[in-house]
Amino acid sequence: MTAAARRARPGATIVLGSGAARTTPEGVDPAAAREQLARSVRLARDLAAEHGLEAILEPLHRGETDQINTLAEAVEFLDAHDLEGMRVVADLFHIMLEQESLEVVREHAGRVAHAHIADTDRRPPGQGDWPLRAFLAFLREGGYRGAVSIECHWQDLAAEAAGALAALREADGIPAAPTTRETPESQAVVGELVTVSPAPTTARTALISHNGGWCWFQDERALVDAATGTLLLGAVASTGGADGERRGGDVNLHVVDLDRLGEPGSARTVVLHEGLESDDHDNPALWRRADGRWVAVYSRHKSDDLTRWRVSETADPTVWGEERALDWTTLFESPEQMRTLGGGRGVTYQNVHRLDGVLHCFVRALNDDPCYLVSHDDGETWQFGGRLLTREKIGYVNGYARYASGTHLGTDDRIDLIITEHHPRDYATSIWHGYLAGGRLHRADGTAVGELGRGLAQTAPRAEDLTCVLASGSTWGGATMTHAWTTDLRRFADGTLVALMTARADDTLGTDTSRRETAPIDHRFLWAVLAPGQSEWQVRHLAHAGPQLLAHEEDYTGLGTIDPSDPDSLWISTVVDPRDGTALSVHEIFHGRTRDGGSSWTWTPVTEHSTASNFRPIAVPGDPEREVLAWYRGEMRSSQNYDAEVLVRVDARRPRA
Repeated sequence: MTAAARRARPGATIVLGSGAARTTPEGVDPAAAREQLARSVRLARDLAAEHGLEAILEPLHRGETDQINTLAEAVEFLDAHDLEGMRVVADLFHIMLEQESLEVVREHAGRVAHAHIADTDRRPPGQGDWPLRAFLAFLREGGYRGAVSIECHWQDLAAEAAGALAALREADGIPAAPTTRETPESQAVVGELVTVSPAPTTARTALISHNGGWCWFQDERALVDAATGTLLLGAVASTGGADGERRGGDVNLHVVDLDRLGEPGSARTVVLHEGLESDDHDNPALWRRADGRWVAVYSRHKSDDLTRWRVSETADPTVWGEERALDWTTLFESPEQMRTLGGGRGVTYQNVHRLDGVLHCFVRALNDDPCYLVSHDDGETWQFGGRLLTREKIGYVNGYARYASGTHLGTDDRIDLIITEHHPRDYATSIWHGYLAGGRLHRADGTAVGELGRGLAQTAPRAEDLTCVLASGSTWGGATMTHAWTTDLRRFADGTLVALMTARADDTLGTDTSRRETAPIDHRFLWAVLAPGQSEWQVRHLAHAGPQLLAHEEDYTGLGTIDPSDPDSLWISTVVDPRDGTALSVHEIFHGRTRDGGSSWTWTPVTEHSTASNFRPIAVPGDPEREVLAWYRGEMRSSQNYDAEVLVRVDARRPRA
C-alpha cells in the first residue's frame, strides 16, 4: 500500500479485484475463508486510509472466484462485516456473466465508487449487444456521478478507440460530434451515414436505431410526408437487442428528416408505448389525417384484447396525445357468447385504410379471423365495424391478409386484400383475392360474395369464396408450389394490382414439421399482377428466397416489398443471388425491375458483402419523387428475440423507361 501511495494521487481508489487472492483454498471451509476475506478487506481499507487512499471491492464472476460474485453480494458482504462505509465497483462484464439484474445497479448506485464497461465477450463498446445504455442509465438514476472506464479486450487500440468512445457517448446520451464520414456497421452511431455496398451510388443510407424490427402484416408501417421531407417509421425494440433490458418492448416511432439524412439530429425516436411487449407483431400502423395530424394504431400479439391508438397533438409527429384503447371483449353480452363466437383469444395486427370516407382498421380478432373497426372522425374514435371473413379453426390461426387501397393516390373507392386460409405451417395454403367496395365484398370479376358490416354472430364468407391468385399444388418455375404466404400488395393509379408472395417449392414435409427444422426448405418468391378490367391474375416465378429463416418458423423468409410508385419495381431479401443463383452467407437486399410484365428481371444489389443479414425491407409510400427504403439488419432468433439495427435509404426516383 505504501508503494501504491507513492504513485497515486491523493484520494485515489485501490481496487480489491484479485480473484485468486480471494478464492477459497482447497480443504478450507468456505465460511471460514469468507471470514478471513473480511479481515483482509478491513486491513486493506485501513491501510489505504492511512495513506489517503480508498480501497474498494470489486465483485468477480464465478469463473474467477467463488467469493463475492455479484454487486448485491458485495454490498451484503460489506454490511455484514461492519464495512458499511466501503464502496464497490460496478463492472458490466461481471454483471452480465452472473446474469444479475440491472435493477441492482440502480438500487446500489450510491455505493458505487467506480464503473467498468465493455461490450459482448468483453469487446470494445459498440461491437456487441450488451445493454450499455441501460447500465449507464441505471447508474445515473441511482445517483452515480463518477467516471466510467472501458475495460475490454482491444484487437487494435488505435483503430478501435474512437468508435468505442463514440458508442459509449451515444449510450450515455451525449450528442456525437458532427461528422460526414461513413462508418463501419460495427461502429455506426445513430444518424450517421453507413456503407451497405461498395458500388457507386447516389443513394444515402443511415442508421436510425440500434434496436428495432417489425412484422409484415401491418400497414402502413412507414409513411413519408412529402411536403416536409419527413419519414415516419414504426418499429418495436427487442429485449434481445441493444439496450434490450431497458428498451425491450418499446413501440417506437422513428421520425427522420430525409433532407438531412446522415447529419446529427436527423433521426429522432418517439416511444408510443414503453415496454408493451418484446414482439415485432406489435408494430404500429400509421395514418395521416385530413387536418395534418397523425394516427398510430397498435396491439400486443394475441396476449390481450386491446386495440390501442394515439393521435398526435399537432402535425408535429413527435408530440402525441394520450393512448386510448378499444377492448374487444366488451363487444359481447356475456362470457358465454364471447366463448361461442371465438372472442377473448387476443387480437393482433392493424391495417388502416379509408373506404368511402370512413376509416377502416383491419384486425385479426374474433375466432382469429380478419375483422375491422371503423372510425367516422378520422381515427379519433373507433368502434366495431364487422367480421370480414371466417373459417373453421385449423392449427394456430386463420387467414393472413395483406391490404391495399388508393389512399396514397388520393382515392378511397375500394380496398383490396389477398389472404390465405390459415397459417402455412398448419395447412397447404393458397392465396385468394377480393375487394371491398359499395358496401360489399367482391371477387376480382366484380361478383359480390357478401355484405359488409356483418355483426358478431353473423356468418361471414370464406377465403375460398374469393378469386384464387396462387393455388397450392400449382407449378411455377419448374417446381410445385405449396404452403403459400402473403408478402405485399399494392394498388396503382390506373387500377393495376401487384402482389408479392412466397411459397415452398417441391415440399415433402407438408404440415408434418417438428418446429425444429434445420434441413433447408426451399422457398420461392412469386410475383403476380392483375391488370385493370381483368379478373384473372398473371403469376410469375420471381426468385429464390432461400431456406427458412428460423428452425421453428418453417415459412419465414427475408421477405420483400413492392415499390408503391412503380408496379415494375420491387426489393427482396434473400440468401440466393437472383442474378446467378450464387448462395450468399447472409441475407442481402436486391432491387428488381421488369420491362416485360414479369417474364424477366434486372437485379441490382442494394446491400453487398454484409457481415449481418438484412431483413424485411419496406418501400415507403408518400413521396413519388423519392425512393425511400427501410430495413433492419442483424440476427433474428424469434419474433420476440432479435438483435437488429434499423436502416433507411433514400434516393431520387429514376424515370421509368
